[in-house]
Amino acid sequence: MIRFIRAAILSTLIFATLGCGDSASVNKGREFLEMGDLSRALVQFEQAVSNNPRNATAHYLLARTYCLCDSAALAIKEYSILAQLNREMADDTLLRQKISLYLGLEPYPSVKLTEAKGNDAFPAISADGKRIAFSSKRDGNTELYLMSGDGSDQRRLTNNKAVDYGPSFSPDGSKLLFVSDREGNDEIYLYDLAAKNETRLTYSKSDDWLPCFSPDGQEAFWVSDRSGRYAVWRMALGPDNPKKENSPQVLFEDQTGEVAYFGLCSGRLIVQRESKNQSFLLSVDISDGRTTEINIPSFRSGIPTIVLPDGKTLAYVSSCDGNDEIYLYQPDQKRSVRLTNNISEDFVFGFTPDGRTMLYDSDRGGDRDVYLMHLDRLIARDQLLSKITKP
Repeated sequence: MIRFIRAAILSTLIFATLGCGDSASVNKGREFLEMGDLSRALVQFEQAVSNNPRNATAHYLLARTYCLCDSAALAIKEYSILAQLNREMADDTLLRQKISLYLGLEPYPSVKLTEAKGNDAFPAISADGKRIAFSSKRDGNTELYLMSGDGSDQRRLTNNKAVDYGPSFSPDGSKLLFVSDREGNDEIYLYDLAAKNETRLTYSKSDDWLPCFSPDGQEAFWVSDRSGRYAVWRMALGPDNPKKENSPQVLFEDQTGEVAYFGLCSGRLIVQRESKNQSFLLSVDISDGRTTEINIPSFRSGIPTIVLPDGKTLAYVSSCDGNDEIYLYQPDQKRSVRLTNNISEDFVFGFTPDGRTMLYDSDRGGDRDVYLMHLDRLIARDQLLSKITKP
């Protein structure tokens, strides 16, 4: 889980001290801010700053409110003033996240793991975070590859004329499920990393894709339209049978729409349902099928929405700011944090078990590659100030 604790404590201390001798404008502005009335809060904080230009608390609240309104130029100006008056207040998490984006930066640093030409995409990370599987066309055809969690020891796993993609690790990291069209349409295959062999699991004239293991590793889940509409299917992973499926069954089907993507989290399916050109996010209990709609800001249809290991925070892709960027949505705070900031397409695919590192792919370098973003390394105050003052 991302460490917002220090920033939360700082904000609490700041608000706790406001009642002692602060101006009426600051206190009134606080009331409007807590009500969500940003316009009237701005009027009060601007008045407080005008009355006392060295009131750091007023500048802090004004800068935060400008950020909440996405008034970029004014937020940057106030942040610069605040940093001169109170450097600790300028370390506020929200301020650093927002100001970095306004300055054309990203709030958290990324590390590029792949460099080869050939579109390295669809990455998946093992449960222990030590290995990453992905697809690549670097050798002329789209195959599965494996590398260490730091990007080292990259090696090819499959070798055929078909397209192999969409890997997913078993809970113990010993096997992969993946998709291949080597028999004419998309089917699900199992790859044993120790034995280095492959087993075909599905035999259908329809497309089968987006596979993943059940939490206990004993079943395969995937999306298929074999019933006439896209639904989530399940199948036990028993003894190898090279010519017959092992009794697949529907795990989840929505009668009012079609499943676009799904993921697993704490015994729940997180399903993206599409209906009448609209996308919805649902939480489905695997044990009894109970469904709950998840409230989340508008997200990009056709792209996975990922639940972080904490079981609450959601990572999603949206083009609300002009192009496909990655956001984190924190339900308890009811706000989103934009993580990427460039003119390219960024797609999120997973997180390390501690939730501190995000796995994604991007074509920001001209070719699609695999990246890690470190969510425990928020951009420093001094780096922001250096960018602000740079001629």
